[in-house]
Amino acid sequence: MGALADLWKSERGLIAVALLIAATTLCGMAVITVQQWMDFAKWIFTTYAVAKTVTGVVAIAKSVPAEQPTSTTPTSSVTP
Repeated sequence: MGALADLWKSERGLIAVALLIAATTLCGMAVITVQQWMDFAKWIFTTYAVAKTVTGVVAIAKSVPAEQPTSTTPTSSVTP
């Protein structure tokens, strides 16, 4: 259910749904063939998935600190 909510909340999700509805209407009016509709739908949702993946990767990359924190606790050395 979370994926559907994300689809409706995002601009690219709404655009993908609107384009799919437009293509479905054109197919129903026999302006485009069913094969063309299937190709169009594949391109729309492939583009949506790629954009969502890129957005996720960028968010992950931004959350990683540039420098890793160093330990401030003293280390003890034992001499034999």
